[in-house]
Amino acid sequence: MQVKNPILIIVLTLLLFYLFTAVSYSQTSESIADAIAEKVQVLTQNQNLDNVYLQTSKTIYETEEDLWFKGYVLDAQSFIPSNRSKILFVQLVEDASDKVVWQKKYEIENGFVNGHLFLESALIEGNYTLSAYSSNSFTKEPGEFYALKKIKVVQTINQNPTVVPVEKDSIIHFTSFPEGGQLVSGINSNLAFKSVNSKGLPVAVSGTLFENNTPLVDFKSSHAGMGLLTFTPDNNKKYHIQLSEPTSDKIYAIAPVASSGKVLRLLRNTKETLTFKVTQSDGLKEERVYLRLQIRGVVYSIATGLLKKELTIKIPIKELPQGIAEVTLFNENALPIAERLVYVNQEQQLTIQTELDKSSYTTREKAKLKIKVTDQNGQPIVAHLGLSIYDGIYQNKQDVKNIQTHYLLSTQLKGNIYNPVYYFNEQNKNRNQALDLLMLTQGWRSYVWNEANLKELGNAFKPIIFEEIKGKVHLQKPDKKATTVIGEKGMTVFSADESKGSDFMLTDTTGVFTIIPNDLKKGEGGYTYIKLMSAQKPKYTMTIKDFSFETINNECSTKTLLYPLAKIEKRNTQVVSPFTERESINKLKEVTITSKKKGVVFRDKYIGKLDSLYKAQNPTADFVCHDNVLNCELHKGCPGDRKRPIEGEKYTTCDGLKWLKGSGPCGGYFISGHCNEITYHYPELTEAQLLEMFNIVMIEGYYGKKVFYEAVYDEVTITDSTPDYRNTLFWKPDIITDDKGEATISFFCSDINSLFFGNIEGVSGEGLLGREAFQFNVKKSE
Repeated sequence: MQVKNPILIIVLTLLLFYLFTAVSYSQTSESIADAIAEKVQVLTQNQNLDNVYLQTSKTIYETEEDLWFKGYVLDAQSFIPSNRSKILFVQLVEDASDKVVWQKKYEIENGFVNGHLFLESALIEGNYTLSAYSSNSFTKEPGEFYALKKIKVVQTINQNPTVVPVEKDSIIHFTSFPEGGQLVSGINSNLAFKSVNSKGLPVAVSGTLFENNTPLVDFKSSHAGMGLLTFTPDNNKKYHIQLSEPTSDKIYAIAPVASSGKVLRLLRNTKETLTFKVTQSDGLKEERVYLRLQIRGVVYSIATGLLKKELTIKIPIKELPQGIAEVTLFNENALPIAERLVYVNQEQQLTIQTELDKSSYTTREKAKLKIKVTDQNGQPIVAHLGLSIYDGIYQNKQDVKNIQTHYLLSTQLKGNIYNPVYYFNEQNKNRNQALDLLMLTQGWRSYVWNEANLKELGNAFKPIIFEEIKGKVHLQKPDKKATTVIGEKGMTVFSADESKGSDFMLTDTTGVFTIIPNDLKKGEGGYTYIKLMSAQKPKYTMTIKDFSFETINNECSTKTLLYPLAKIEKRNTQVVSPFTERESINKLKEVTITSKKKGVVFRDKYIGKLDSLYKAQNPTADFVCHDNVLNCELHKGCPGDRKRPIEGEKYTTCDGLKWLKGSGPCGGYFISGHCNEITYHYPELTEAQLLEMFNIVMIEGYYGKKVFYEAVYDEVTITDSTPDYRNTLFWKPDIITDDKGEATISFFCSDINSLFFGNIEGVSGEGLLGREAFQFNVKKSE
């Protein structure tokens, strides 16, 4: 059996009135441990899944701005940048109407995407969702979808905060969760609880646990409607909970109390170890039990020990990655009997330190930023970072999603999570206790990598969008009475940019061919063309159709989009500029540029080239005789007196010309009819007609890359009277630290007098995640 990490058979401390050490294991216990480990890893070994996260340059945009984004495509288990997928399919959806207003393909390079899109002036104000899909992250199952980023689009930014009333909700959903999964009579146990309203937002509560209608334990929530109470249940008694705040007469039942069984409790969670206590009912026989710890489908340890009455188990976790660990207790028959989630190793992350050369700048002043990245041991580390520096008024603090909350919480647990950034803020002193409550109340059944959930998915990877596009060559006018063998056909692949060269490929014997991601790169920023190389007769044509976005739209309609729930605020937490002299920027009305040239306007210069080639080949029957008459009726049969008409030249057209009796057919006298002078134009063909004429098909390539504009001021340009209203001072999605973990960037401030924010996020080659924020003032120069 191959495993990603060795199974650690841990020597355990047994506790039954006194301590002694278990130092020997039978071959049978080792084989059972292997089988328990294999249960999970067999289910994940063929998944090959990626996990996509989107970082944007800010969270509030005005129309007619570029939305800059960075796509992280990481391995779903290790969080290492993935090379599985080459194409990121991106959509921008208006939330109110669920209408797709933008969709393009972007190239994934070594697990990252550097992308942008332009927000048209026609976009209505409101909330939008930027979504991303790849062939290895967007699958038929599961039914939840996480790879999205919420943004707000406005016509003009408003720096006056608005009061957001908190809607009253009298509906309370109160649920309790026994630690380990069950309450057992006579065994002291923890009972976690969670209270939310009808919108899934937490409700602070207090109440009482009653035993046979007698108050037993008073309790109150400690964080986000969650809390914990401890008692020793008795299966011969009845229990219920009643809330005193908010006041309610409703009675809430708790889980049934088993007459006998085993209970799993977490005693301590330190940097070094997890300590558990397993307790079983009096009268149960002594047996060997197993405790498995797995993180994202990888089994890191299996502890085993002999359980009599109580058993204390310590699991070393120092070398484990940060994240949610699922701990499952198995009996001697390898059947699961208790389970719980534990969050481990919050320190296993990127520590990103930022240092500006000043805390405050004047308008148009140059700023320098030093970046230092280390691992949990303080050692410098190479990391791939994305950095944005922008006017703080464009930050929507109601958005509580970042790279850590996405990868470490939201995508690991089913259901929306309330204010997940709380658990990663070191200033919150009770964050570890609050995080453990989340683990208890969200439940192991919600863990994406839970064995039961993995079984539902199956161990076969089921992609629903594909990076390769199929095409087919066929006869233009097939003979239905005869069977025609297409055979291998050659074709060239190229773009309008001749410097990118061309490639040659063959169809199979049935005429089928495949467009691969590299072909889309050839047409980046435009189109990729495929020209069929075949004889004129019989005439062959090609058909090709990309159903990617159509498939995405169909599948999205069946999925639940999950996004972290924002922290409840009495007032909008949008940042207000602390400076009163903020300029009011008046946008010019939209200017539409039209061409004087009438007729078809081609989107790609290569189509224009085909149009010119078509005209140069003169495929029409038009001609001009020596008298400069277009399509002269008298000279149809006189080749020597004919020439080809020229685009834009003036010619005569006549009606009623005929030869006099006894003269002709190519010389002599004729009677003139009615004549006019015209400017000659070739018949105008559409793109489709031109492509069909030259036996070419085209597909859209990757959306073109764009360089972020960075202003540079020197002694001359700093006095330029042209206003600089850049609200995003810097955007760079591909900062890579050196072997010292360092990087230095510089940028120039604009004319905006405001408080600016910096946001930096990233990942290392080992899968460590991290983020950091900073801020500084920009004031008008005196």
